[in-house]
Parts: sequence; structure tokens; C-alpha cells
Amino acid sequence: MWGEHKTTANLVVHMLAGGLLTVIYSVMAFYSNLDTGMPLSVFVQTYTLAAMVVASVYFVQSLCNLTISFRMVFIWAVIFRIIAIVGSPILEDDFHRYLLDGCVFVATGSPYGVAPSTLFTDSDLSPECQATLNWINNPDLPTIYGPVLQYVFAFAYLASPADINFLQVIFAGVDLVLIWMLAKVAPLRYVMLYAWCPLIIKETVFTGHPDGIGVTLLFAAFLLRSRGRSMLAVLFATLACCAKVFALIALPYFLFRKGLKHWGLAFLGAFLVYVPFVLQGHTDMLVLGIFVREWNFNPLVFEALQVFFSDRNARLICLSLFVALWTCYFYWFHQQNHDASNTIPRMDWIFGVFLILSPVINAWYLVWLLPFAVLRPTFTAWAASFAVVFSYITGLNLMSASLHAYEVHYLAYTLEVLLIVVALLIDLVFNRSGMTGGTVRLASSQNQS
Repeated sequence: MWGEHKTTANLVVHMLAGGLLTVIYSVMAFYSNLDTGMPLSVFVQTYTLAAMVVASVYFVQSLCNLTISFRMVFIWAVIFRIIAIVGSPILEDDFHRYLLDGCVFVATGSPYGVAPSTLFTDSDLSPECQATLNWINNPDLPTIYGPVLQYVFAFAYLASPADINFLQVIFAGVDLVLIWMLAKVAPLRYVMLYAWCPLIIKETVFTGHPDGIGVTLLFAAFLLRSRGRSMLAVLFATLACCAKVFALIALPYFLFRKGLKHWGLAFLGAFLVYVPFVLQGHTDMLVLGIFVREWNFNPLVFEALQVFFSDRNARLICLSLFVALWTCYFYWFHQQNHDASNTIPRMDWIFGVFLILSPVINAWYLVWLLPFAVLRPTFTAWAASFAVVFSYITGLNLMSASLHAYEVHYLAYTLEVLLIVVALLIDLVFNRSGMTGGTVRLASSQNQS
């Protein structure tokens, strides 16, 4: 009898949650398609409601010992992403750069070294590209996006010129592959946290940020390594680095104690990806250098250091701290795991520390952290996925003359930091299982709820 009641409770809880999230994401899609765009207040409210629903389902599952099937997780994940594809980018215009990069790549053979401001009088651009060119931010800077992403942008342009919906379909498809991989190695109630997460839905599909491609390649690399496919794992990890430089902090885990074959494959893979652009004289490295030296948005530790040090020195201190902490953990990991082929380091910690020390914390950067937080969830990681919504309360989105365009309102920033600090304290005091242990062992299947 209890089994029947439990099955009914499972169905009711998850259908109710999926239905509520469908309504919430549909509201977001409706407002995102308005000519005036989604109002900031509506975005924050709907995002908060979605986060509350996902959190509530997780805690109900845990407290009542309910189960959830992969089919339930995946079907709702597909529905949410279809809704987001129907919607439009929310409070972001970066997607215009992706569309223009694809256009320029196809037209000239390389998107690099070309500032969009030099293209305004270029009559060779298609009408679709001219239209998206008018909305480019930072038009005096060439593109910063890695070559793997550029191949994706070029493919999308050839398939459907300057069409953000086609890119959204690609990113949603890649994200569903990542969900499938997560379900192979993590309990499904943890996978649900990612699959239904409002930050993932918003940043990966609604807004179309391409970070999911890099992190999916990186996660696939760890899975391949756990199955003894070390050469293929190195190739995938290298491609992840060529998608976004963030993945470089994980690459040494694939090359440590490996022979010349593995190192040679990494260099060869990067060379083949970059060489068409190097031969034309430009890559993404120029703008990456500018980014590292100058950009500043929504920082945490870096913000505090700026009170006492110059901008340059604060950046150097943050970099030094990260290198020191990364090195200590890397050494400890390999001391504890002499054969690390079937274990994964705490990439949630590594990316988390990286972001905490970074001068720039955009909301979509957490896309790199959250898949690894599925393997061993912490309050900090998932609270941060909610708290980062407050970074959108900027002078630009508030249309405030008293704030710089990309300055986060001090009350929003304070709330964001407070939520993360409180979550970290809760983890340290109550969630020892999530905060202890330096590795996660990848079994062939752990998809119990």
C-alpha cells in the first residue's frame, strides 16, 4: 500500500513541479519576445520563483525519500529548453557577436583581428549580418571567442544566417547531451538540479551563451578517461580549452604522468584548431589579453583587494592566490589518488575558487561549475546559481543615471555576496558530506534517485 502511495506522490510532486516551471519559463518567453524586452523586475521575480520550485522539489525528494526517473527529468528538461528557444535573449546582447562572427568567418575565412566598427561601411556583408552588426557591443574590439566556438558559429551561419534561434537549438542540444552524461554517473535528484536549473535555462538557451559547449567537452573528457580512453580524453579536453580558456585549469589532470603520445596529441589538436587563424595573422589571444588586464565586473575577493591595492596589483594577487591554491590541491589529489583514471577532482571547488578570485563574474560563468556540482552538491554552488541573478541589477538594466552601465547596484551586490557567504557557512557546519572529500569516483552507473 505504501508503495502505491509513494508512486502517486512521486507523480504528483514531479508533474506539479514540471507544470509550474513550464508556466514560469513560458512567462519568461512571453516577456522576452516583447518589443521592449523583458523588464528587469519580471526577470528577477520569475527567476526567483523557478529557483524556489527546483529547490523545493529537491528537498521534498530528500525528506520524503521520493524517487525520480531519468525519463521524467529529461522530458521536462526538453520542454523547458523548447520554451526557451521560442523565447528571445534576456537582458543580454552578446549573441549578436556570435552571429556576426559566423558571418565574418564564412565571408573572409577568419573572424579574428576584425573590429566590428570597421565593418559598418562594408557593403559585402549580407543584409542579415548588417542588421546584427548594428547591435554589437564593444564594436572597437575584435572577437574574444575561441576557435572551436567559431566553427560552431560558422556552421550555424551556413545553416541559417544570423539566426539566434538556430544557435539556441545547437546549445540546447549540447546541453541535453551533458544531462545524459550526468545521469550516467550521478543520482537523478542531483541531475534534476542541473536539468531544471533556471540559470542553465536562461544562460545556455534563452540567452544563448556558448559556454555549455566547452564544459560538455570537458565533462566528456573526464568520462572518457574513467573508461580507459585516455587519448580520446586528452583530445576532448584540448578541444574544451580551444572553446574557452577556462578549461585550461583542468587540462593538467589529463596530462600528468602521461607520455609523449598524450602531450603530442594535445599540442597537435590545439595546433590544428588554431592554425587556419594563425596563418591569417590573428587569433583570440589579443582580446583575451585585454580582458585579463582591464575588465572588471561583479567581483568578490578582487573587489575587497581593490580597497588596499591598485587594480594591477589586485589582479596579480588574485592570480597568485589561485595558482597557489590550485597547485596545493593538484598535489594533494595525486598524493591521494595514485591511479586517478576513474576519479574526478573537485572541479566544483576549482572553478568556484577561480570565480571567487576572478575580476569578472558573469552569471554564465557558473555554467562551468554546476555540472561538477551535480556529482557532489553543496549549498554554496546552488545558492550561487540563484544569487548571481542579482548581478543583472546594473545601471544599464535599471536605466539609472547614478550608476555606470555595468555597475551592479550596491544593495543587489550586497545581497548576492550575503547569500553566497551564508550558504558557504551552512556547508561548512552542516553539509560535511558535500564539503569534504577531494575526489568523486565515476562508476558506470549511479543514477539512483
